[in-house]
Amino acid sequence: MRRRNFTSRFFIGVAVAVAICLLSALYSLVTGNASPVSKLVGIVTTPLQKVGSGIGGLFGKGHDYFFEFDELKAENEQLKKQVRDMEQQVRDAAVALEENAQLRQQAGMPARSRDLTLQTAEVIGRNPGDWAATLTLDKGSSNGVKVNDMVQTEDGMVGYVSQVAPNYCEVTTVVDIEMQCGALVTRTREAAIAEGNYDLMTEGNLRLSYLKENADVVIGDTVETSGGGGVFPKGIMIGTVESVLPEENGISYYAVIKPFVNVDMVTNVSIITSFNITE
Repeated sequence: MRRRNFTSRFFIGVAVAVAICLLSALYSLVTGNASPVSKLVGIVTTPLQKVGSGIGGLFGKGHDYFFEFDELKAENEQLKKQVRDMEQQVRDAAVALEENAQLRQQAGMPARSRDLTLQTAEVIGRNPGDWAATLTLDKGSSNGVKVNDMVQTEDGMVGYVSQVAPNYCEVTTVVDIEMQCGALVTRTREAAIAEGNYDLMTEGNLRLSYLKENADVVIGDTVETSGGGGVFPKGIMIGTVESVLPEENGISYYAVIKPFVNVDMVTNVSIITSFNITE
């Protein structure tokens, strides 16, 4: 008896549901608006949709987080490797310096020393003209600055003092066509002349001139001051070789040097007012 009643109620429920759907469809067809039943269904399902969307977003963020975490972890490992490599290079350099000092001592040569007197200064003016590339600094003769004092940053040579007033000075930069100084290729100790060049000045570069035909100079070599003549201190870095080309005479070669210091961007410098470098 109960089973018969249950079956009857089931069919009645199905019939009512079908009737409601038909009436809802007919209402929407006639009025062009959503039926009350559809609105009711929307009200009931909207919170569920928000919950589902939130869960989906949570899983999406979790996926992004773990994906980015893996990338950061890999990058961190790469940085750790670079640090280890740099630490090893520092250790190797320390060993090489110690061995060099021992060899100099065994040969009866004095220890190499580097004594520079520095005056810090700020760039207060620039003259990036067609024929010159000079800087004006806020230090002058009242600060012990003299003509031909070299100007540098921690990265390398900026230029040298060409004019001095009591409270300021003018600096001829490394790319100025008037600049010229003795230079050495760091790796091979090949001697040459670093000088400004009109064609290269606009590119922010200079020349390494008077290289021999068989000179061992390659792209990537670093160039430093030679200290020849005693005007400039030895061992101040100038730049990196970008190319090696033959001179027009075909007898000698020259290299294009990219300075370590961008004279168009430098703001603070050090003036070497005196130096004492022993080899």
